Amino acid sequence: MLLKSTINETFNKAGRVTEEKCSSRKKGGTMGKKDVVSKIYLGAADRIADLLNNELFEGGSAVAASDIMELDSTAASTLKEEDNIVNVRVVAKDLVRKVRFGIQVMLFAIEEQSDIHYAMPLKVLNGDAAFYDKQWSGIRREHKRKKDLSGAEYISGFGREDSLVPVLSVVLYFGEQEWDGPLCLKEMMDFSTLPEEVREKIADYPVHLIDVRRYPHAERFRTDLKLVFGFLQRASEPEELTEFIEENTKEFSSLTEDAYDMIASMSKTGELKELKKDVGQEDYNMCKAIDMMVADGEKRGEERGEARGIKLGEKRGEARGIKLGEERGEARGIETGRNIFRLYMKGYKQNEIAETLKISLERVKDFLGE
Repeated sequence: MLLKSTINETFNKAGRVTEEKCSSRKKGGTMGKKDVVSKIYLGAADRIADLLNNELFEGGSAVAASDIMELDSTAASTLKEEDNIVNVRVVAKDLVRKVRFGIQVMLFAIEEQSDIHYAMPLKVLNGDAAFYDKQWSGIRREHKRKKDLSGAEYISGFGREDSLVPVLSVVLYFGEQEWDGPLCLKEMMDFSTLPEEVREKIADYPVHLIDVRRYPHAERFRTDLKLVFGFLQRASEPEELTEFIEENTKEFSSLTEDAYDMIASMSKTGELKELKKDVGQEDYNMCKAIDMMVADGEKRGEERGEARGIKLGEKRGEARGIKLGEERGEARGIETGRNIFRLYMKGYKQNEIAETLKISLERVKDFLGE
């Protein structure tokens, strides 16, 4: 129960497309730390192969890590050249890899989202178009060098036998809120008064979204994607998370550094980040880190309990003191009244009564109603 309550306390605290002049960096000049962590983690060839196999081939083995080749994740094109100033449109996806299927290849791009993006179809479309344009530019340059085109092919910069490499973009969404943004370009459009015949002719562009925290096939993963997805899916349910970690104790006890960083970063768990140096050097023991969190939580609980106990004791003592004072005051008042009345009946004067009982004359008068 202590582990569950500590996990509950801990975990309940808590893609880029740009158009710039010769720059694809985010405002401020650097990538966010979370972006760097996810890019390192997701860049591993075995994880990309695992993701593709799970999502496209129902957990099969059509893609191997050796089929994944690194590729520049940016695409730039010159928009306008004027007065020796070159304006360049740069589109950067979080990660792009070339994937080989026998003799055929495709480009696989990942857009990582921590928040819902309500223009995601347009963002994906712009990114994919930039990479198609990059291919076309390369083909056009090669033909210009060879001078082997004429007529319509020359004007097109693209020969009849030329072809583009397909681009498949996937949006990996890590947010806690369920995705309610558009999943295709048409969902961003207003068709309310357009005839059906017109709507059918308008081109659409779908978004291939993987909602990590709600992904239904995480158990099919063969790499530590299973641990990352599974952990994040249960981060807000302490009992389920505890059970999941216990079922995978061996794997969680020897995580790679980038997997540990990915879980700590995407679950927004500051304690795991702070404990990293204490639980590993090559392999990272998340079970040990959570045990340390439990111990720290127990210590904090004892300290809080002690502090609350002292404060509560003071309050109760004060309340009891007030009550006791009232009771004693009431008792003394009754006894004094009896003595005043007894002396008065014996014929004592008011000042004599006050002097005898060592009380004020005003009190005697007040009691006797004079």
